[in-house]
Amino acid sequence: MRIIHILLGKANPNTLNGVNKAVHQMATSQEQLGHQVEVWGLSASMKAPDHTRSYRLRIFPLTRLRVTLGREISSAISRLEAGTWVQFHSVYITEFPAIAGLLKRQGLCYGVTPHSGYAPGVFKKNPWKKRLYVALREARFLRSAALIQAVGASEVQDILRIAPGARVVLIPNGQEPLCARREALPDQAVRPRIGFCGRLATQHKGLDYLIEGFAAYKAKGGAGELWLIGDGEDRGALEEKAAESGFGPSVRFLGAQHGAEKLDLVAGFDVFIHSSRWEGLPMSCLEAAALGRPLVVSRETNFAEYVEKCGGGLVLDECSAAGVTRALEQVDRLYQNHRLEAMGKNAQLLIEREFNWEENARRFVVAAESAMPALQ
Repeated sequence: MRIIHILLGKANPNTLNGVNKAVHQMATSQEQLGHQVEVWGLSASMKAPDHTRSYRLRIFPLTRLRVTLGREISSAISRLEAGTWVQFHSVYITEFPAIAGLLKRQGLCYGVTPHSGYAPGVFKKNPWKKRLYVALREARFLRSAALIQAVGASEVQDILRIAPGARVVLIPNGQEPLCARREALPDQAVRPRIGFCGRLATQHKGLDYLIEGFAAYKAKGGAGELWLIGDGEDRGALEEKAAESGFGPSVRFLGAQHGAEKLDLVAGFDVFIHSSRWEGLPMSCLEAAALGRPLVVSRETNFAEYVEKCGGGLVLDECSAAGVTRALEQVDRLYQNHRLEAMGKNAQLLIEREFNWEENARRFVVAAESAMPALQ
């Protein structure tokens, strides 16, 4: 089967962008299964990233207006043969409906993976602009899709609110096995070390809850230290918030980290925390679990049920600063009782059993093959 994944970007796994990571891994796994896979990236820069890949990567330039298509991608679409499956990744990409229109005129099927782009929290920023865009362009684009992939359980209803009757299949992101150095910490190191990794987007990632909850935990005598890996436009405001809390020295902002350096840092956390207000399924949680780190997650991450089922960590009793505080107090007790390591091993086993990229890539292909006759 020939499969083409289209996204804004270049499927570079060495970024903080989870969509790029997911597309790279899905394409790699499908290629390994014997399918003919390409990734088409829309970008202002034509320079290809230097990461290793087995699939073909094609980069197409963005047009000035962004609502029209360049000659290069229009020509590439016109040469696609019958039976090709095209999968769009992410939402609010103005080129996607235009590309989908060309595909339909050629009688080709396509699917969409929103990657949590229709979560209610997304609409809190520029709500009228987004709702108008969805109504005028994106809803029709979704309704015409042969298949829509949700990566988290909460996404299913988010999608169906916009495209009632759409064919939605739940196939989560996967995670390859990871190994990293976890050097012994000196006796005087502050423990437990509580870590986060991801974009520093306050509302989306619940980082206001994390900073406030951590400060309250410290005020009650909590012993731990908070490390945040990542960058973003909210970093300055978050650093100020940490300083104003009175516990700034216990909060470390490490900036964007990639590759082995990032994995080594995450492997050194005693617990990994993600207090997001909404998610599809965060890749950083999967990475932390693959490294054997116990997790503290909100239900809104779509990872809570997995963590509860396998005993791989804790779930916030509410997505709030108070919920974070209570969870961190429990983390302190678990650390003192030497129980966190066993939870981390459970999380690692969860990845091996339920988040195998090869199996999820196979499920994707089966779903696409069964959806294709509906439009042919």
